[in-house]
Amino acid sequence: MNRLLTLVTCFILVACSPPSTETQNIESAPDQAQVEAAGETLQGEILDSSTHLAVFRGIPFAAPPVGKLRWQPPQPHVAREGVQQAKEFGAVCPQNQGNVDFYRNVARKFGLSPDLPAIEPIEEDCLYLNVWTSALHADQKQPVMVWIYGGGNTEGYANDPDYFGDALAKRGVVYVSFNYRLALLGYMAHPGLSTELTNGVSGNYGILDQVAALNWVQENIAAFGGDPENVTILGESAGGANIGTLIASPLGAGLFDRAIIQSGGYEISSLYSLAEAEATGSEVAAALGFDDAMSDVEVVDGMRELDWHTFIDNPELAKFGRPRAVNIDGYVLPQSKASIFEAGSNNDVEIIIGTNANEMFANQSPDATVESFLERLEAYGEPYSTELREVLKDDIEADLQTAMDRFGSAEFFMCGSRYIANNMAANGSDVFYYYFTRVRPGGEKLLAYHGAEIPYALDTAQHWLPADETDKNLTAAMSQYWLNFASTGNPNGDGLAEWPQYDTDQRRYQVLGDEIKTRADLEPEICDILDRHLHEKMAALQ
Repeated sequence: MNRLLTLVTCFILVACSPPSTETQNIESAPDQAQVEAAGETLQGEILDSSTHLAVFRGIPFAAPPVGKLRWQPPQPHVAREGVQQAKEFGAVCPQNQGNVDFYRNVARKFGLSPDLPAIEPIEEDCLYLNVWTSALHADQKQPVMVWIYGGGNTEGYANDPDYFGDALAKRGVVYVSFNYRLALLGYMAHPGLSTELTNGVSGNYGILDQVAALNWVQENIAAFGGDPENVTILGESAGGANIGTLIASPLGAGLFDRAIIQSGGYEISSLYSLAEAEATGSEVAAALGFDDAMSDVEVVDGMRELDWHTFIDNPELAKFGRPRAVNIDGYVLPQSKASIFEAGSNNDVEIIIGTNANEMFANQSPDATVESFLERLEAYGEPYSTELREVLKDDIEADLQTAMDRFGSAEFFMCGSRYIANNMAANGSDVFYYYFTRVRPGGEKLLAYHGAEIPYALDTAQHWLPADETDKNLTAAMSQYWLNFASTGNPNGDGLAEWPQYDTDQRRYQVLGDEIKTRADLEPEICDILDRHLHEKMAALQ
């Protein structure tokens, strides 16, 4: 299971891409994009004078989380005097080069070899956001879309070209992306850190960064032509899981009106407590040489003096995967997300939620055996393992890799997404569910892989991957569904195929693939079993 979780983490790294494809201003018009926001004068860049498209890059939304502010909630940014140039992206939060390595692997499986540069600069001073807008001079404020990147909460960055907002901003929204802290620097808890704050908790700093960015949007997006009363947050994988946290958290109340969760249901079954997180943090400190004779204050002060590379590049810490996870601290999360959604005590927002057909296929071990797969099912205990073996029996006999992909995709992504959809719909929220199935030309080694839907939904350039007329049409349709939803809370309109609202009776969903069509009740047998298993775990903690 640990190895499988590692594979999932690696596969979550899909959310980055090759060199920039931002719209270029072929007329070389002079810079005219200037706004007053957060007490500063920001000078952006005109990308396309014909559509008034502008981008403002590298806007600080919090103080640098360095020194004494490492492992602290984000603190306010102090406004700077004079005109500030907002033309360069801010530094990427500390991480390794896994995203680039993953994209190289994707390219190789398509028979391509793009020359992808390493991510740089990487610095601990990384809490910056970016705004794309064509509404600086608009009479009416436009809907706002805020992208939250994936990467397993260990990697990812806002200036990934797959996430650029120029195409959507041209089509009537103000688009925002931002960085948040990752891995041990973003999620590690420790008893000494918990005692520093009046609420007595630690960890979850990456989530608090996201809350700070969304507060910045509420306070400042009107200056860019955006409507703070019409905000949609969207994200993929860990970004989608974090959105689930924001929907469940009281800290997210009032910061957004709707949400799009792409392949983000995998964390719904997490019951990771603050006590467990603090214990893991103590183990990390011990691995770094801080012994039991030291006080918690001495340990925390000592860890803050270490270079950030120690927490990212240290093989001794590689085994501590859990510090990237959100813990149930009573502050960000009053209780588990599963319990919050089941009780209907989450924030009431409209959502699009969904998964891809082959989330796990491309990163499975080709050396797996039937015996090893059955052992994995055994970990669920009885009666669940027997029931799962029966459901998957024919697939296992026909093709083990297909069986592994079917179960892994359901286990980590599909069933968690269905759990959120079922409970939100049952409690009165408007829910729309999708299932992405498109395989690009030449993509037989990847199929509809984890993250494959991103450039279709965001209408980001696809020049480096094979594409035909079907891909172009699917991009036009998916991006319009997303734009419609951000505008009205309903993806339908503009001549698109009707997308029915999800309900707990029929569980209808929209297939987004070679064809766009409606189907009902995705993977009911596997997900029903896993739902019962989750409820048993939750009951055991009460």
